[in-house]
Amino acid sequence: MRADPLRLAGLFYETGMIDAEAFARCTAEFERDSKSLMEVLNQDVSLRSIVELQAVSVRGIRDLLMTDLFPARQKEKEKEERGKSQRTPSSSLRDALSQPFYLTDQEMKSILNAWTPPVEGMLSMLHEVSALDESPENVIDELGKGEGVYNRLVEKGYLQPKTVNRAVSAARYQFKTLNRLLLALELLEYNEILEKQDCAEIMRRFREEGPASVPRMNEEIRAFIESEPQMPEIPVTSVSPSEALRDSLPSSFVRQNLFLPHQHVQQPADHLEIVTPDPFYVELTDTLAFLTGVPVVGYYAPEHEVINRAGQLYPDGTAHARASAAPSAENPAQEQYQPAPEAPTARQERGAIWVATTPKPEQMADSHSAVTLVTSVIEGGVEHSATDIHIEPSPRGSRVRYRIDGRLRSVMEIPPSQVLSVNSRIKVIAGLDVTERRRPQDGHFSLGIGEGAFDFRVSTLPTHLGEKTVIRILDESRVMGSLEELGMPKEQYKTVEKWITRPHGLLLVTGPTGSGKTSTLYAALNTISSEARNVVTIEDPVEYRLEGINQVQVDAAFDLSFSKGLRSILRQDPDVIMVGEVRDSDTARIAMRAALTGHLVFSTLHTNTAAGAIATLTNMGIEPYMLTSGITGVINQRLIRQVCVECKESFIPKKALLNQLGLSPNSRKHMYRGKGCVECLGTGYKGRSGVFEIMPMTRPLSEAILAGKSEQDLMDIIKEAGHDCLWDAAIKKVYAGATSPEEILETLAIEE
Repeated sequence: MRADPLRLAGLFYETGMIDAEAFARCTAEFERDSKSLMEVLNQDVSLRSIVELQAVSVRGIRDLLMTDLFPARQKEKEKEERGKSQRTPSSSLRDALSQPFYLTDQEMKSILNAWTPPVEGMLSMLHEVSALDESPENVIDELGKGEGVYNRLVEKGYLQPKTVNRAVSAARYQFKTLNRLLLALELLEYNEILEKQDCAEIMRRFREEGPASVPRMNEEIRAFIESEPQMPEIPVTSVSPSEALRDSLPSSFVRQNLFLPHQHVQQPADHLEIVTPDPFYVELTDTLAFLTGVPVVGYYAPEHEVINRAGQLYPDGTAHARASAAPSAENPAQEQYQPAPEAPTARQERGAIWVATTPKPEQMADSHSAVTLVTSVIEGGVEHSATDIHIEPSPRGSRVRYRIDGRLRSVMEIPPSQVLSVNSRIKVIAGLDVTERRRPQDGHFSLGIGEGAFDFRVSTLPTHLGEKTVIRILDESRVMGSLEELGMPKEQYKTVEKWITRPHGLLLVTGPTGSGKTSTLYAALNTISSEARNVVTIEDPVEYRLEGINQVQVDAAFDLSFSKGLRSILRQDPDVIMVGEVRDSDTARIAMRAALTGHLVFSTLHTNTAAGAIATLTNMGIEPYMLTSGITGVINQRLIRQVCVECKESFIPKKALLNQLGLSPNSRKHMYRGKGCVECLGTGYKGRSGVFEIMPMTRPLSEAILAGKSEQDLMDIIKEAGHDCLWDAAIKKVYAGATSPEEILETLAIEE
C-alpha cells in the first residue's frame, strides 16, 4: 500500500526528523484536483481512511490544516491578541486523525495481568491529565503493588476505559514518541532509505539521550515522500504469534480493534509488532503501549486478510486469557477473560419483559451465547441513545450498526457461526416465526434496562445474503418533554402555544421522514392534555403510549384506515384529534371539516417548507377557502445534531464558509464545532435539537392563498411578518453555539 503523503509528513514531524519548514514544503509538493478536506469531513468520513480517498486534494488538505488545525502556525501577533496557548502541528494532526477506541474492564484486566506494566508510570500518566485525583503514591500505599494490583486498580475505579482513553490521547509519555519513531524507522528501512544498523543506532541514541538525538533529515525525507513509498507490509499467512503472545490479548479486543499480534521483539529494541489495515491508527498503538508497557509498531495488511486471519488464530472466538491472571482482593476466584455465560446471570423473566444486565456490544465482539449477545446489542443501543439497531448480513457474518443522532455507526460484527442463532433469538422474543426466512416479518417486545422500560419494534427482511433485521428503540422519555425542550425558541413557542390552546383549528407539522414531527405533536398533546378534554389519536403505528390519551392504531387487516378511523373518532365526542399523517385527499378533507366544526386537530405532512403544505393540500383537492378558514398555523422542522459540549471549540469562519452560509464577511463572528472525543464517539456531536419555521394564518397570507400565489410568494409574506425561515433559524443556532455550520449545510441542503 502506498503511504499517504500528509500522514507521512505529520509522522516525521512528530518524531523530530523534519522541522516545521520542511513539513510545510513536504505537504506543498502534492497537488490533485478534487474536493477539499472540509467536504470530506462534511460527509462524515473517518480521516483514518483518508489514504483510500484518492480524489482528495492534498494542497487543500495542507491549506486547511495549516489554518484551521494548526493554529500554532499563525502569526505571533494573533497569538498575543487571543492570549491563548496554541497547539502544535503535531498535536493538531493527532486530533485530526483521532478515532474512538473501545476497551472494556475485563479486557483491560486480562492484558495488564499478562504484561504487568509499571504501575507507577500508568498512575503518573492518569494524574498528569487529571484523570486521577489522588497522587500516585497514595494510590500505591492504599492498594499495594503485589498480586492482584491491576484488578484492584480497575475495581476501585482508578483504571477505567474512559480514563485510559483520556490519558493516552492527552498525556505526553515516552511510548508515544517511541511508537512513532519505530514506525518512521520501519518505513525508512522497508523502503531502503536507511540500513538496519542505522535504525538501531538511532534508536539506541534516542533511549540514551532523548528526542534531541534524533537526526534531522529534511531533504532526504522530502525526497522520500515524493517517491510515494510503500507501507511496511507483512503477509498475514506469516503471522503466527506465540501462544503466550496470543493468550495475552483477548480475542474480543483483537477483533473489535481490527489487528493481529505478530511478535514481541526483545532485541535490539524491546517492542511489540502488530499487523493492522492502518499502521497510522495511533489510538491502537498508544493504548497497547500503555497497557503492555512496551512500545508498539504496526505493519500493514489488507483489512479482509486481517479479519480472515483473526478467525484462524481464534477459531472458536474465545479469548485466550493467561491462566495466571491474578485474583482480586474482593473476589478470590480467578479473574480472567471468560466466555460469556449461556444466559444473563441477573436476568428475570416477567412474561414478555426482561430485566437484563450484560456487557455492551463494544465489550463483546465475540460471544458464546445468542441470548447474551442479543441482549448486549440491545442494551448497547439504549446506552448510546440509538433510535434503531441494524443487523445486516454480509459475506463475513452480520454487521451491527446503531443509528445515533440520525447517523448510522458500525459497532461490531457477528461471526458467521452466530448469525442464525442471533436472528432466531430476536424472532423468539419478538413473537415471530423462527422457521420463516423467505418473507418479511414484523413483531415487537419489551425490555427493562436499569430503571427504564423500553418497547422495541422488530422488522425482518430477506436479502440475497440472508435476513436483515432492524430493531426500532421506542423510549417514552424522548417524547415526554415540552416544545421548549425540543429546541423551539421562546418567540416561536409563544405563537405555537396560542395555536394549541385554541378550541378549534388545524395545526400541521411538516418536514421529511425522521425530522421529529411526531415528537412535536406528542409534546403539544402533553402540554394541553387534561381530565376535562377528550383527546383521541389515530396513528400508524402507535409507537409511544401517552397517559390519559386514547390512541387508535391503523390496521389494514381490519380495514381500519386513517380516513375510516377519523370518521369513527368524530362520533366519540372528541375535543382534540391527532391524525398521524395526512396521506390522501379523503383524510385531508375529513380533518379539515373537523377543524371547521369545532375540533382542535393536529396532523403531519411531508413537505419541505411550511408554505409547501398549502400547495400539497390544494393538490389533494382542498379548496383554498377551507385552507384559510381551517388552518391555524403550520410548523416546518428539521432535526440537527448538537455540538458535543465535552469537545466543543470556537473558531472564526473563513470567507468561503460564510459564502456557503449566505452570510456577508461583515457578519463574521465566532462559530463552534466539536473536534471529536470519546463521549461523542469521535463525531463532534452529541444529541439532536429541532430547528423550526412557523407560518401563522394571517390576513395577508389568507389573501395570497385565495389569490393563488406561489409557494415562494407565501414564504416572502411569512418573512415580512417577522418570522424566520428554516435557514435563518438554523443560522441563529449556529451563532448560539448549539450546532456547527457544517451540520446545517448538510441537513438543510435543500434550503441552502
